[in-house]
Amino acid sequence: MTYLEAVDVLFTKLPMFQRSGPAAYKANLDGTIAVCKLLDNPENDLQFIHVAGTNGKGTVSHMVAAVLQEAGYKTGLFTSPHLVDFRERIRLNGEKIPESKVVDFVDKYSDTWGEPSFFELTFGMALQYFKDECADIVILETGMGGRLDSTNSIPTAEICAITNIGLDHTQFLGEDISSIAIEKAGIIKNEVPVVLGKMRPEAQSEILKASLRKSSEVHYGRVVPESLKALVDSPFEFENIATAFKIIDVLSTKGWLITKKSEIAGFQNYKKLTGQLGRWQTIPQAENLSEILIDCAHNVDGMRVLMDYFSQQHPGAQLHIVFGTVADKNPCKVLKLIPENSVMYWCSANVVRSMNTDYLQDHGLESGLSGEVYRSVNEAVTAARSAVNSLNLELDQHAKSIVCGSVYVVGEVVELAKF
Repeated sequence: MTYLEAVDVLFTKLPMFQRSGPAAYKANLDGTIAVCKLLDNPENDLQFIHVAGTNGKGTVSHMVAAVLQEAGYKTGLFTSPHLVDFRERIRLNGEKIPESKVVDFVDKYSDTWGEPSFFELTFGMALQYFKDECADIVILETGMGGRLDSTNSIPTAEICAITNIGLDHTQFLGEDISSIAIEKAGIIKNEVPVVLGKMRPEAQSEILKASLRKSSEVHYGRVVPESLKALVDSPFEFENIATAFKIIDVLSTKGWLITKKSEIAGFQNYKKLTGQLGRWQTIPQAENLSEILIDCAHNVDGMRVLMDYFSQQHPGAQLHIVFGTVADKNPCKVLKLIPENSVMYWCSANVVRSMNTDYLQDHGLESGLSGEVYRSVNEAVTAARSAVNSLNLELDQHAKSIVCGSVYVVGEVVELAKF
């Protein structure tokens, strides 16, 4: 079996939320527990930092992993979704799981694994790999929610962290912030320290109640120390660094040896050390094409931060936005945050879940936005970059091009850019 054949088995034979959406969702941990049992419960031999939240949890996970790598610990990192390569989900000291390990796992267990979802089996693969490689610690990012997320099958953790909580995946997690917070708080373990990022009062209230029930001490990730302030280079970065810094701080009190030098080096180089892509990343200017910012902002909180940044840092700039989303989400609240003078480049990623571009354009018109439909992400990106380049050169305007709205659209852009 080749690597491509193994990945094809994972993508086509298992229910996969990334491609098929709600049909792949399981509202229990039974499948994960069965997978772990099949693997002789590798989760019992590992130490974890468990991270949940709506926005920022992936970046916080990457930051913490980078610092621990710099401190000399063999560090596992499990995140989702991947943007280009399946192996992005499972990393050890920043390196993706080898193709041979994926092949061996699928080849060994494909006849005996039962009926797990894609995520359940991928999580099991990650645990097995980290155990086999004797990882010192594993950073686990939840896939969705917390209480019923596959990652919550671990018995305990060194720290449980929860980042900003917003309205996302409401059909599964609840229609309001408090309900979603209750689901996220489900990762809190008995007497395990909890680190909270900045969040709404109603979310914090639920998490504090859950922490009290579990006798878990709460720490607030709200401050960026002077030594790290110069590293803040995006509107999302302050909150993420503050949360990750507090995780490291609490971890240090538990006996993990992390020097200030390792801490600064980890935060400064976390994207390079862990291979994170698609978050506040720029494709540079090329002949007849402007630079373009790509970011995975796709929900109300993420889009509000993104739009506020441009209104404050680039007042008066016309935004040319490459935008796509998934069919199982209503994008209207997100689209209403975009300035009406923006030019939209409607497109859809090459996944089954993508929203039809004509339907998406109709949503845009309802929100006062105008633009054109494009047959592919590549066409939309090229058109946006070309238009902005012409406006800035020929008409001396101050326009900016952006890709956002869907991690799947961003993934295609990352692949095209060959980062």
